[in-house]
Amino acid sequence: MTTATLTRPEVQGSLIDTVEIKVIDTDVHVEPRSFEELIPYLDAPWRDRANLIDAVPWSRSTYKTLDGGGRKDAYPEKGDIGSDPEMVGRQLFVDDPIDYAILLPWSFRGLTVDPRLDTALASAVNKWMADTWLSKYNAENRYVGSITVSVDDPAGAAREIDKWGGHPAFRQIMIGHYGPRPFGHSSYDPIWEAAARHNLPISMHFRGGATQPLGWTSTGPLQYFVEYHSLIAPMAYASHMVSWICNGVLDRHPEMKVLFVEGGFLWYRPVIDRLERHWKLSGHELGLRKTPMEYVLDHFRFASQPIEENTDSQKIAALFEEASAAELLLFSSDYPHYDYDPPSRALPRSLDAETKRRILSENSRVLYGLPKTRPVDRFDLAAGGQR
Repeated sequence: MTTATLTRPEVQGSLIDTVEIKVIDTDVHVEPRSFEELIPYLDAPWRDRANLIDAVPWSRSTYKTLDGGGRKDAYPEKGDIGSDPEMVGRQLFVDDPIDYAILLPWSFRGLTVDPRLDTALASAVNKWMADTWLSKYNAENRYVGSITVSVDDPAGAAREIDKWGGHPAFRQIMIGHYGPRPFGHSSYDPIWEAAARHNLPISMHFRGGATQPLGWTSTGPLQYFVEYHSLIAPMAYASHMVSWICNGVLDRHPEMKVLFVEGGFLWYRPVIDRLERHWKLSGHELGLRKTPMEYVLDHFRFASQPIEENTDSQKIAALFEEASAAELLLFSSDYPHYDYDPPSRALPRSLDAETKRRILSENSRVLYGLPKTRPVDRFDLAAGGQR
């Protein structure tokens, strides 16, 4: 990542040029102003067919999100939510300040029935991201990018990872949770091999597509938004986690890391405990090197939003400790959506200071290879040094 050249500004009466990293947000969604902004980044022949595909990435087959899914104060006068760099910068870095925003391009939240088109759209999003949020809009060097890929085209996904894996501002790979098989299946190996080759973590975010409704489960589709929003991500994430473990993917790619975004956290412990019990009787047939819990500790991380809450503060602190939150949990806000969690109020108050520090910044800093300090910039000055 490039480093901005700054003078020594005065913050709260003191001359300083760097500040300590205290908050890293692992789930920030940004958009093009409209689909037309992506068209120049589409490769031929897809660019010439843009009038046939302009609605595809934005289609939603089952549910309408509450109020369109966005914070009411995050809609710009022109363009889609999350598309105005000045508004996004002010709300992220000034209002309730974070230090770095890990960007997940929400514009590519859908899938089509054509894997080649999916990869063409992903490629366009990556080029657009590199040209805008990671360069033109990133003078302060606060935005960190995600390489968007389509799991339905493993070879194309691997090519996208190889294309952008050396770019200093792309620090992870973004995938959705839908696929015709759990992701431990060998057909997906080109994606995980490319991720491991470039030492990039994989961020999984739920999303719907043309081949499956957004709320599809193993027993059919859910009927209501509240069902989907409560259940779909944990169920899918648990399936992929167990599949990655049992199919030996993590033994083949020991550097592989996966971050589950926007799917909760505490659910993993009973799932893994159950797998551990069966592991002792039947897991030997897999010939793997570790126990399920060891794989979790070494390879999986979880984003905090939506955070599990409990009215009993001591009970929730005990649950977080039992689930190794200090090692596995990373802060996320889900900006700019209606259920946004601000960093100042996101975590249970009963957590100890060191656990909060690790969740808010340190675990993410290590995962993404970010520095311990950053230069002071205009957003710090606008915030008046209140951090």
